[in-house]
Amino acid sequence: MMNRLVAVLAAATALEPVARRTLLKGVPAAAALATPALAADNALQKTSCFEVIPDSSLALKPKLTPIKPDKCIGGLKAAKALYLGEHHNSLRDHLLQADILRALRRSEPRRPMAVGLEAIQRRFQPVLDDYLRGAIGLEQLEQQTEWSTRWTWPFANYVPVFEAARLNNFELLALNADSEDLGVVEMGGLAGLPNATLAKYIPDRRVFADFTNTTAFREYIAYVVAPSYRSHKEMGILRQTISGQQLKEDMPFKNFYSGRMLWDNSMANTGAVWTRKNPSGLLVSVIGADHVKFGGGV
Repeated sequence: MMNRLVAVLAAATALEPVARRTLLKGVPAAAALATPALAADNALQKTSCFEVIPDSSLALKPKLTPIKPDKCIGGLKAAKALYLGEHHNSLRDHLLQADILRALRRSEPRRPMAVGLEAIQRRFQPVLDDYLRGAIGLEQLEQQTEWSTRWTWPFANYVPVFEAARLNNFELLALNADSEDLGVVEMGGLAGLPNATLAKYIPDRRVFADFTNTTAFREYIAYVVAPSYRSHKEMGILRQTISGQQLKEDMPFKNFYSGRMLWDNSMANTGAVWTRKNPSGLLVSVIGADHVKFGGGV
């Protein structure tokens, strides 16, 4: 029986019910950056960590046991992938992510490691490579990834993650689907993409179909994706796609769901390619919390 190690972000800031990137364009910069100033050091030591001991018996009584952060990090030596679900607007979350990266590198100095970033779309992988080799700095990184239009969450909050990765010999991976492709799917579903483009994100449709047929995945849709769609609808922000195309009526759930699948599969398959190339490595993905809930997203 495998135990699961969980870091609880006790100080994390809750997201406001605004997930549409285009809506954020109207938020004043001062409001978007209004996060508390926090010390970057020792964030992990100040975090509550627990060991989840599952119970597959008929009693179904899993246990939650507090453990020290060092044990939590040590328990990842056999892992191939780690997903750090975040609240995008929480500086505390990003400081903790950066501290986890430093702790992982101290624990295994020579192991190949990479940080996967939901915030960066695939087309900008060369920009991340330039940043890591010192050809550009943080200002150029922000500009050349078109951060202000493609992600919009405060870039300054992510700086600790970028710097921790660069200084601790992590590769950086651009995980997310390109807005141009996502906009097509939100307009007309997955069928709207050319086969060659769709194959970049979903290389094996049979495996994809089998996965979406599971009870666990259906529960993920019911508890995560469907409520997200309803909240978008209530806020009146389903009349345009993520890339700005205007819609005559609210985006149907089918297209919203299809866009989410493209998003999740882009992140999953980009990470899978790296782990296959680095069988002894560890992939640490920095992505939104909804994408890792119930194991049904990425």
